[in-house]
Amino acid sequence: MLEDKKKLLDRNTLFNIRRNRKKLTAYEKAKNLYFLLSVFLSLLIVALFYFLSDFSNIYRITVTGNNHLDKSSVITSSGLSDRSKYLFTMPILVEKRVKENPLIEEAKVELLDHRVVQINIIEKKIVGYVLEAENIFLLTNKDEKISLDKENLALISKVPLIVGFAGEDLIRLEKNLDKCDQKMIDEISEIHNYPDLKYQNVELIMQDGNYIFTSVFGLDILDNYFDIRSSYLSDRKDCYYFEDISGNAYTSACPWEETKKEDEKKDQETVEEMESETSDQ
Repeated sequence: MLEDKKKLLDRNTLFNIRRNRKKLTAYEKAKNLYFLLSVFLSLLIVALFYFLSDFSNIYRITVTGNNHLDKSSVITSSGLSDRSKYLFTMPILVEKRVKENPLIEEAKVELLDHRVVQINIIEKKIVGYVLEAENIFLLTNKDEKISLDKENLALISKVPLIVGFAGEDLIRLEKNLDKCDQKMIDEISEIHNYPDLKYQNVELIMQDGNYIFTSVFGLDILDNYFDIRSSYLSDRKDCYYFEDISGNAYTSACPWEETKKEDEKKDQETVEEMESETSDQ
């Protein structure tokens, strides 16, 4: 009888222990679940506060490699601003938007420390612009004509106006200007076809007011312009002449001065003839 009671007691004790252990396990599971939920909610609240604050925005956008284009126009084409989220910025998409600008050859976007986005671009080489039916077209070294929009209208003050060239002559001019450094091209104000001269029929009006006459094939001498200018103490009325075959440069009277002298000489001869006829009478 005592043994039966003892067995029953042991059975009840074991049952209570198991029941208490199950309760403890359920409590611990619930406790862990509540802890994980609280951690998740805390992180979610922190993340929301972060992304809703200015600390998640791009701090600065930098542009490198631009020559003619303003940094602001490049940033505008990128679609980024100081309100854009730094962590959500995808370089490959930004690069695609930037390269939609017809004046940009290549673009590379980098995410730097301290929420800085750097846009590195390579511009197409602009050799000048032409006016056609009141429209302005930029010319590149790849025989491209790019219509100039209002946003980039200031570009015409940085590159030369090309007048009097068309067709194959214009393509030849573009290819030979491509041999010149971009900074030197930007020193030219206007390029004209000057048919009065047979072999030096390209007239360059420089930003400093000087005139250069050369052939299409002598344009590569232009990179030495500043050295040539400093070596001649010429009068402002003199013009510079570049020889494409010899590569030499010299100064001489401008073509219109020669024409003026010839006209004056003809007028003088006419006066002398009239005076001679008067005296004979």
